[in-house]
Amino acid sequence: MFKAVVISTSYLRLAVNESMQKYLCSLGSNIEPQSHFPKARAALEALSGNISFSRNIPTRPVNMNTQRDFLNALFIIQTSMSAEQLKQEFNRIEEALGRDRSDPQRSFKDRTIDIDILGKVSDNPKVPDYLTSLLTDLGIGS
Repeated sequence: MFKAVVISTSYLRLAVNESMQKYLCSLGSNIEPQSHFPKARAALEALSGNISFSRNIPTRPVNMNTQRDFLNALFIIQTSMSAEQLKQEFNRIEEALGRDRSDPQRSFKDRTIDIDILGKVSDNPKVPDYLTSLLTDLGIGS
C-alpha cells in the first residue's frame, strides 16, 4: 500500500512538471512607466511563483506617432496555463492598470502597460531587435 502511494505521488509530480510551460514575454509602458511597471510586475508575480525579469530599458516607439518613449523589459514565466489562458490574465492586468482594450486603434496609441507573449522558451521565439540585449539577463542567448 505504501509503495503504491509513493509511485502515485511520483507520477503526479511528473505529470505536474510536464504540464508546466515556460513563456518568454515582454512588458512595456509609455504612460507613467515608473508607476505602472512595479504594479504590473507585482500582478505578474502573483500569477506564478516562478518568474524572472530582465532589467528595464528605455526604447523609442515602433510604428506609433508619439513623443513618449517606452520603458521595456522581458520576462520568463513558468505556468500550467495555456498561452490563451495566460494572455487572458495579461489582458486582465492591462485593463486593471487602465489600458482600453476595446479601442480598435489601441496598438497605435500610448499605453499604461502592454504585456505580450512572445512564445514558449523552448521554441526560441522571435524577439524584437530593440529587446534582444535583454535576453542575456534571462540566461538566453550569448
